[in-house]
Amino acid sequence: MNTKRRALPVLLERDFRKLAATQGATVEIECVSAPNPESRFTGEWLFYVVSPSGERFLLVTALARERIVNSPIGMFGLAFGKLNLDHLDVPSVAGAVCTGMRSLPGGSDPLE
Repeated sequence: MNTKRRALPVLLERDFRKLAATQGATVEIECVSAPNPESRFTGEWLFYVVSPSGERFLLVTALARERIVNSPIGMFGLAFGKLNLDHLDVPSVAGAVCTGMRSLPGGSDPLE
């Protein structure tokens, strides 16, 4: 990881999900390492939420480390199970970022 990412404001999953569910917020996904077809398309992706005012937050673990998603099944679980995104755009080139995804109300894992 580079220091540019770590300089961003961060949110734990619960707060990340709450912000993503607000009107006007969007979710972004960054490809850190490209998926490898020889290893079941494992790669590394980071999730960000952009507030309605334009501030960008990185999803982190309880230990304040970047939450890296390593597999397609993990990507689907977080995108649709936790965030209930309206669609999923997945970047496949290291450094690429997909934007404009929105969290819809409801989902299989609702907010507390």
